[in-house]
Amino acid sequence: MFRKRVFATLIGFLVVAAACGDDAAETTTTTAATTTAPTTTTVATTTTTAAPVSLLIWADENRANVLNEIVPAFTEATGVEVTVEIVDFGEIRGQVQVAGPAGEGPDIFVGAHDWTGELAANGVVEPVDLGGRTDEWFPVAIDSFSFGGSLFAVPYATEAIAMYYNMDLVPTAPATFEEIGGICDSLAGITNCVGIPGGGDGADAYHNFPFVSALGGYIFAYDAETGYDPTDVGLDSAEAVAGVEFLADQVAAGVIGSTNYEDAKNLFLEGTEPFWITGPWELGDLNTSGMNYGVAKLPTIGGNTPKPFVGAQGFFVSAFSENKLVAQSFLFDFVATSETMLALYEIDPRNPAFVAAFDEISDDAIAATFALSAADGLPMPNIPEMGNVWGPLGDNLLAVRNGTLDAAAAMATAAAAVRDAIG
Repeated sequence: MFRKRVFATLIGFLVVAAACGDDAAETTTTTAATTTAPTTTTVATTTTTAAPVSLLIWADENRANVLNEIVPAFTEATGVEVTVEIVDFGEIRGQVQVAGPAGEGPDIFVGAHDWTGELAANGVVEPVDLGGRTDEWFPVAIDSFSFGGSLFAVPYATEAIAMYYNMDLVPTAPATFEEIGGICDSLAGITNCVGIPGGGDGADAYHNFPFVSALGGYIFAYDAETGYDPTDVGLDSAEAVAGVEFLADQVAAGVIGSTNYEDAKNLFLEGTEPFWITGPWELGDLNTSGMNYGVAKLPTIGGNTPKPFVGAQGFFVSAFSENKLVAQSFLFDFVATSETMLALYEIDPRNPAFVAAFDEISDDAIAATFALSAADGLPMPNIPEMGNVWGPLGDNLLAVRNGTLDAAAAMATAAAAVRDAIG
């Protein structure tokens, strides 16, 4: 509460300064005119009133609901009016790059960490300085939103995929992928054994990346200190090909079906698919379904731990905002609290990136499992070059899943497409 009072005082000062700035300039000009005019001259004075300071935030409906709960306290403390506008999450990235330069965009917007490189390179987002509070967030969240040596968002959530399993069919989750086929052979009425998006009519590089990474394959070479190197593409490395060959073998054996996202989800909810690999964003539907389910880390492959992508979500400050300091204080003092971070988790159960908030839920076995899965993973590349990967990699993995390309040909094609696009 002390920190909130300090920030409220600071923002109150900034608001007054912003509102009075034009008045001060007008007064100075009038006084100078008076000293040079005859004493009998009456100089008319005018008062210029600056527009009140306000903030516009873009967020999807879930996040908007939480933000609207904290806006009144911020406005009461600072006098700053805040409008939270609902924008579909999938539309924010593109719209902010058009609206911002035109002066019509938000001051703050919700986004995913893999937007960071593109938005920073295009001058759309403002660096943020946590002011000695960096340790209050998990390092992977800070790393995810860092680009070119600067942090570009206030993180609030992290996520990675794991394996859901139907506990009425499989009381204990298998630790290895090699066990799964035998388990499903022993079950009656199984339509599909393991539901993984990325087959049928739906390409999905994200959900299938653990097969690329399990035996040592990679997209771009990664170093924890320097980040991703787009000049080193590893999609056609022997390790990546071997991992995708394992995926192809599982499809051929009937362990993994060629299902798109919705089919995989529906089969699991219907109880005819014992395993489903996806992320924590599905917990809400599962909890309302009444299913008896569990969550486990991704099974090992050939004794190796698959590395899923780790994603993060957070709040960006627009580089085009006229109230950047006010925007950042809203985020630091009213969003970066355990109360707000837990409210965001409750409405969309992705693990909090804020350490104190995660500590509040750490005794939840499901949250802990997703955290362990993220600990095994790699930050999804946030560099602009990643935009050249999703299509070629997803399409070629789809071809493997659907049996139209073998692993070596598919990964060679994907790697060549990425190198050509970057080169």
